[in-house]
Amino acid sequence: MNPKVSVIMPSLDVADYIAQCIESVLNQTLEDIEIICIDAGSTDGTLEILKEYENTDSRVKLLHSDKKSYGYQMNAAIADAQGEYIGIVETDDYISKDMYESLYALTQNGKIDVVKANFYHVFEDEIKRDVGKKDMIRQNSAFTIEDYPAIIKAHPSIWAGIYRRQFLKDNDIKFKEEPGGAWVDNPFFYETAFAASSIVYTDTPYYYYREFNPTSSTNNLGDYTIPIKRMLDNLDVVDRYNKKSDKILQMVYMRAFAYLRNIERRDYFTENLPQVRPLLHEMMARLDEEYIKSKSSQKDKIEYYRYLSPLRLKNEFSQKDYENLIKENDFLYETLNDLQNSPKSADTNQNNQSSFKSKLKKIF
Repeated sequence: MNPKVSVIMPSLDVADYIAQCIESVLNQTLEDIEIICIDAGSTDGTLEILKEYENTDSRVKLLHSDKKSYGYQMNAAIADAQGEYIGIVETDDYISKDMYESLYALTQNGKIDVVKANFYHVFEDEIKRDVGKKDMIRQNSAFTIEDYPAIIKAHPSIWAGIYRRQFLKDNDIKFKEEPGGAWVDNPFFYETAFAASSIVYTDTPYYYYREFNPTSSTNNLGDYTIPIKRMLDNLDVVDRYNKKSDKILQMVYMRAFAYLRNIERRDYFTENLPQVRPLLHEMMARLDEEYIKSKSSQKDKIEYYRYLSPLRLKNEFSQKDYENLIKENDFLYETLNDLQNSPKSADTNQNNQSSFKSKLKKIF
């Protein structure tokens, strides 16, 4: 009646991958599982394939989502789940046959809140083991985020693990129900790590994460605001649990700047900057300035002040560094209304921009 693991499989138009994915789950050495497939209206044959599996294996249950939202699908499936633990398999990926038996064996008979493992990156022409965290995190015994903040370093990989269902319920941990994928694994990852009273990590990889699916939200980022919105959600989690040691902030801020650079290096970033800039300003405003000034790299500090308030750069950097930054005057002039310390005068009016530029030159 209550399987050890409820494996949740959200799907939308993954006909090319779904058979390999679900077969890898059905063939688990841990047979005491339920498999909840929740489809968001596939039209490429995915739904028909799932129906066939539902008809041939009693452990498979097919749900239908009326929203194309990864978070909505996951919440609906978790609400339906009966398992002691929740597992997640994205339906363009696949897993090792001993994944859930191995992870469940680390739960100390159901006492551990979160069990995380390493994983493989699957490319078109090769499979690479993730670098993992074996040098930063104690393996195979319980810890908390205060003990090993490196658990929140790098990829969220929420699917490379299992979560005690009652723990999720007790802490009201749910996915954000945004349209599409929208990187909602990020705040779920942070919530589970910050709320858990016990986490176990193994550097053994069991999950095969497909990197070359062109329809994934990582590869096909149509909205450049998404990474920064999710980072703001992560900062909400940090504030809510009020766990802000220097080591934790180091990991959190490392992710914040990584997401900034993720969108900066993408095509058409400049064209998308007007939509992204206010969120970048908000993100920087929520970081601890004293920590940034005393503990962050020069590169991060430059990015921090560039988006928070370029006019403040003059007080924080050498004249040479400052002059190099000021060469990006177009950014400065375009963001005057967003600057915390911008002069409040009629000269900021677009019609008087040339006058304001001349004043800036005198200042600089």
